Amino acid sequence: MIRPIRLIGLIGLIGLIGPIMFAQAQTSPEFLVSWRALNYVPADYQGKIFPTKSTRVEAAFDLIDKNKAADLSRNEIAWYLNNNFLRSGVGLKSIAFDVPNNLDQNVRVAVSGYKENTLEKIFLLPAKNPEAVISAKTPAGKILRNRPRLSPGNYLLEARPFFFNISGLADLKFGWLINGKPVPGTPDNPEFLSLNLQSEGPVQETELGVSLGVSNLFNQLEIASRLINFVVK
Repeated sequence: MIRPIRLIGLIGLIGLIGPIMFAQAQTSPEFLVSWRALNYVPADYQGKIFPTKSTRVEAAFDLIDKNKAADLSRNEIAWYLNNNFLRSGVGLKSIAFDVPNNLDQNVRVAVSGYKENTLEKIFLLPAKNPEAVISAKTPAGKILRNRPRLSPGNYLLEARPFFFNISGLADLKFGWLINGKPVPGTPDNPEFLSLNLQSEGPVQETELGVSLGVSNLFNQLEIASRLINFVVK
């Protein structure tokens, strides 16, 4: 049995060693990674931009050691994509590459010779397919969502493409259908569809299906579609 005085001493010793061990663990170098996908989203989009197949991605990192960025100007740094070697070089803290497909990508960076150690970081680069959204606005400018209800009047529908590998909307083809029948977009801006709902006789509740198809003029594999069923009353 441990005598009380020795037990107190043991607890005190643990109390001293614990913070020291915790402090040592906290001082391990950590990778601070960032990346961005260089494809198209609407100008007012504030979310994360995800890559699709063939999207150019820029990735970079800092190695944080003792709360400051480490000097890696003399260290060999190698980059890998899905375990395939991309490039290496002294002080190579950033890199650009094309995403090979629409699947999530594994990126690995390795720093050699940092305090006689090799440090590695693996991070996930989530990828998506191109997407298309139909934004429906009332004459008052209110955006309609979730199986919206429409009454007679004029409406402006906007096609909003995301994650296409284009430089601008002029690189896209827009196709509109109403209840399965093709209709043209506005003459100068085909990404918009003007919808004029007129009431003839008693108003009856009915559904109006609006379909949108978007494709890249320079890559037929980059396509997206969307369907909204409006309730007209």
